[in-house]
Amino acid sequence: MGFEKQDREQYSGSLFKACLSGLDSMGLRSVVRTMVPPHVQRLMDAPPPPTAWREGDELMLLFNAVQRLQGQDGLRQLGYAAMNGSMGRFLKPLMQTVFSRYGRGPAALFQHLDSIFRPFFQELDFQFLADGARSGTVQIRSKHPKGPASWAAWEGALRILFDECGITAGVISPAVLSEGGHLSSMRVRW
Repeated sequence: MGFEKQDREQYSGSLFKACLSGLDSMGLRSVVRTMVPPHVQRLMDAPPPPTAWREGDELMLLFNAVQRLQGQDGLRQLGYAAMNGSMGRFLKPLMQTVFSRYGRGPAALFQHLDSIFRPFFQELDFQFLADGARSGTVQIRSKHPKGPASWAAWEGALRILFDECGITAGVISPAVLSEGGHLSSMRVRW
């Protein structure tokens, strides 16, 4: 299994802190710290403020370490833990706003992913292509190419939408990559 190239991308300080919290909940923070370069270790020790925008390879290096330790399933778990933990307090009000404007349920959330995630990701665009009342395809387009590790973390992160709707049987299929890793397509159903 290949590891991803360390492109520089923009992400919020709150996202980095959420990933650290996810590593903590998985019991992996200390071992991951030993597997990443010194500049990532320093950032793990002194994370950026939540409102700061970073540009770097730190997230990808964390993802590569988790992939070495626990494979794609570990990355899905990290994505979920990051979004469900500390990011949840930021995401829940955004999801509630979507519910109040567009109706309750996963379809409303999937159709408005840009509104939900825009405060945390500047270089991603989201689209939901419904193909039924309870299914569709989420497409995420990235300015920077991403490999399976990043997209596996997104598969886990999107599960928070099902949680917010009280759905325990929601399914997010593994990402299908295209356009050299710039586009990820994930089938969802509930």
